[in-house]
Parts: sequence; C-alpha cells; structure tokens
Amino acid sequence: MADPRRTGKGRLYADIHRLLATLMQRDIADPRLAGISITRVEAVHGGQQVRVMVHKPGEDESKMCIDRLNHLASHFAHELRRAMPKRRLPGLKFCWDDSIEGAANVTRLLNSMEFDR
Repeated sequence: MADPRRTGKGRLYADIHRLLATLMQRDIADPRLAGISITRVEAVHGGQQVRVMVHKPGEDESKMCIDRLNHLASHFAHELRRAMPKRRLPGLKFCWDDSIEGAANVTRLLNSMEFDR
C-alpha cells in the first residue's frame, strides 16, 4: 500500500498543515490564541472540507479559540489560495483536539498502577 503522505491528496494536506501553521504564527495578533498548534489535518465530506485539529496546552477556553479560528478561516483560505497553485482548495473547519488530554490521562493512570513482577 502506498504511503498516504506521498499521494497527491496526502501532499496537499501536508502542505495545508505546513502553510496554516506558518500563517497562524505570522498573522494572528490575538494573545489568547498564542501557542495554539495544529495537531493534524484530515479530509471530511469527500475532500470538500478539511478538518484542522488544534490544541493549546492548559487551555480552558477551547470554544472561544475555535470560534475565533473559524472566524479567521476565510483569511486563511485566501492566503492558502495565494500560496498554493490549485484550482480549488477544500474549505477549512477548525476543531479542538482532545486526544492529547486523553493520552495524558491514560499515561497518568498507567503510571499510578502498581505492577506485580
């Protein structure tokens, strides 16, 4: 089976991830959004839309962050169209990634367990 990162769509999503990370670092002036990182980019609705999973360690205001990023999505889409010579790019939808906290909880549980040897 081919490596998904080497297919055309895989390269497209990797480029979107890289460019969005640069745009978020360069263009966001809101200090509440400082330190947000993109954890993954995945296609939804048959490739018509891209779900951008983001996370910020220790953030309690995830809804505010997502609302603000989705408000800025049109700016990001415009900048992506300028940077990428594609006829059509998928729409952007930002979502909060809870998997990091879930993994931290699993690690914490495993560390608290006592194993008999």
